Amino acid sequence: MRIDKPINYAVTPKKDCARYKMHKYWAAKPWYVVAEYIEHFTQEGEIVMDPFCGSGVVGCEALIHRRKTVLNDLNPMATFIARNICSSPIDLKRFDKEFINIKNKLRSTIVDMYRLIEPCPECGAPLYIKHLVRGPSLENRWIVEARCSNGHGRSGHIRRYLTPEEKAFIATVERCDIPYWFPQNTFPDGREIMRLKNVDINRVDQLFTRRNLIALSLLHNEIQKISDVSIKELMLMAFSNTLLHVSKLKSEALRPMSANSYYCMGDWIEENVWERFENRVNWHWGVYQGKQETNRLIDDYFNPVESFDGFSSGGTFMISNGPAQDLSNIPDESIDYCFTDPPYGGSIQYFELTYLWRSWLDMSHGFIDNEVIVNDFQGKQYDSFETMLTEVFREVYRVMKPGRWLSVTFNNRDTRIWEALLKACQIAGFEIINVVPQNPVGHSFVQSWSGKALKRDLILNFRKPKAVHYNQTNCNDFEEYLNIREMIIESARDFLSKNQRALLSEIYEAVVIRWINMVYGGLKRKTSTDEDNCKEIQNKVFDIDTVDRILEQESDFSRIEDNNRIFYRKNTC
Repeated sequence: MRIDKPINYAVTPKKDCARYKMHKYWAAKPWYVVAEYIEHFTQEGEIVMDPFCGSGVVGCEALIHRRKTVLNDLNPMATFIARNICSSPIDLKRFDKEFINIKNKLRSTIVDMYRLIEPCPECGAPLYIKHLVRGPSLENRWIVEARCSNGHGRSGHIRRYLTPEEKAFIATVERCDIPYWFPQNTFPDGREIMRLKNVDINRVDQLFTRRNLIALSLLHNEIQKISDVSIKELMLMAFSNTLLHVSKLKSEALRPMSANSYYCMGDWIEENVWERFENRVNWHWGVYQGKQETNRLIDDYFNPVESFDGFSSGGTFMISNGPAQDLSNIPDESIDYCFTDPPYGGSIQYFELTYLWRSWLDMSHGFIDNEVIVNDFQGKQYDSFETMLTEVFREVYRVMKPGRWLSVTFNNRDTRIWEALLKACQIAGFEIINVVPQNPVGHSFVQSWSGKALKRDLILNFRKPKAVHYNQTNCNDFEEYLNIREMIIESARDFLSKNQRALLSEIYEAVVIRWINMVYGGLKRKTSTDEDNCKEIQNKVFDIDTVDRILEQESDFSRIEDNNRIFYRKNTC
């Protein structure tokens, strides 16, 4: 039976699972959190929606728990991943047969391109490159990590400089023609893409060595011959999840795009394409293992439909590739629950960061105008972000059944972005009920490296009223009441009264929750006049730097820096 109250606790973390490791994507929420919220707010057979579905965690967990699901995303790469993660059951014998066919045709050809001249020093068998450190900072002193064909060196024991003869062999390989199609798309200007253009990488193919382009073109061409569409798409998913690892975006010290950026390091590595592709197919977090898991958990409950009407005749899964600002394919008051993770302002540039994948998979790039984002290159600032987000949540409000719940996960260092989200939800008509901090699956590179990165997401639970009612509270009333400095100091005092010291990010999180409750917690649905007043307010916004600056100036607190982390503690007399 559905509990008619919000969740007010952090969900207990559980171990990672294979189904969400099949393909990299950004900001995926912990599966166990999504599962708990779906079970809490819905019953079996009800419809769960995510208008910003990303890699499809909400849809997959809905199907696993026998709910129907409606997914949407503007980015075709997101809907490609989500659809393939959710699909079930997959004929894994057929999938394995197709992989073996590719392996028999291509493995020796590709692996031979990574052969070393000198044999294994332990047994004399041929050596093959695992990866080669050959970025420009090496100044032609390339370092090879090798594996012996008899199994030696699998823990990286064979590591040395490449010999002149071996470099000459690579030059011979790279004089060969690239046998089949490969993308040569010119990168558009963009916030993250400019990092590539600053190092003279202007086209997609320039992110790869010529040797790796030869290998990738061979693989891509062979995958295209698979007749079974579902098997071919899964093989393409393994292929696309290979691309970042075999590009110049990877170094021995940095995973590709771990900082949500196209960052090409001076010591980039060239990976063995076949080894990485086989890894993405058969590794314990590869496509094969992931589909074993969804076959077991979803079984035959996955029944895709083209339109919403299909739900009345046994359908369970609907996915659309379009702007969340237009959900016209979903009827009014038809959705039982919505769990979503909207864009965090300009934190993650999805259009730019998926450009490489979309180019190899020959997908459209023509959706940029509708991307809900803050991006100077797109001419989108905070006001346009708020406008688009408001359009989205008006649509979400329209399709939600009265009295049902909306859960939004969010994370940002700037309250201008928080303000845009909160205004959008409230202008749409939702009532905010509570805010719950939730630990992520793991910390990103930025979260681990930066002392001012937030370590947790907040989950905001909203509700669509059962009947429209009006609260005449004017947003301007809060302007005089709210004192940002006092709010920050009081939040820090409260938090440190229960803890000896606290991370700056933890105090900022406490400030944001207090700010939400003070400014937005009392506001329900507004009249049009109230809406206009809210738009005209210039709230005293703040970010994590504001919190840091105010606390550092306050004699009650001491600031401590330790290994890129910033702590505060309360001074005692």
